[in-house]
Amino acid sequence: MKKKIVIHIKNLTAAQEVLLQELLQLFGAEQIEMFEDTTSTLLVGDLQIDVQRRQVWRAGSLIGLTPMEFDILHLLARRPGQVFSARQIYESVASDFAEGSWSGIGNMVYKLRRKIGSEAIRTVKNCGYSLATSQPNIR
Repeated sequence: MKKKIVIHIKNLTAAQEVLLQELLQLFGAEQIEMFEDTTSTLLVGDLQIDVQRRQVWRAGSLIGLTPMEFDILHLLARRPGQVFSARQIYESVASDFAEGSWSGIGNMVYKLRRKIGSEAIRTVKNCGYSLATSQPNIR
C-alpha cells in the first residue's frame, strides 16, 4: 500500500534536509518532494495548488485555470471530501464576479474537470461536489 506523507517545515536547515534524506532511505521511500513556501501550497492527490501565485499543477504539468475555476478548486481543496452545494460554492467564490448565478456552478465544475481530470471532482447526487480524497497518482 502506497502512502503519502506531507510535512510542512519552515526554514529547513541543511542538517534537517540530511535527516529527511536518511528517513527516505530508512523507510525505502521512492522520492521526496520539496516546495518553496509550502504554507501557501495545497497538495491533494496529484494536484499541487499554489495559493499565492494562483497556479495549479497536476503530475508536474501547469494547468491554466480561469479565476473562477481556481477559486472553486481552492475551496474544494481546503476540505477534500467535504460536499459543497452549488449555492455554497457560488456564495464562497462568486462575490468577486458580477455575472452568473449559482445555477451556473455545474458548468464551471464541468470545465474544471476537463482541465484537472474528471475523477478529481466527484458529484454527490442532489447534494453537490467534493474533491476526491483518493485520486490516482500519475507520477
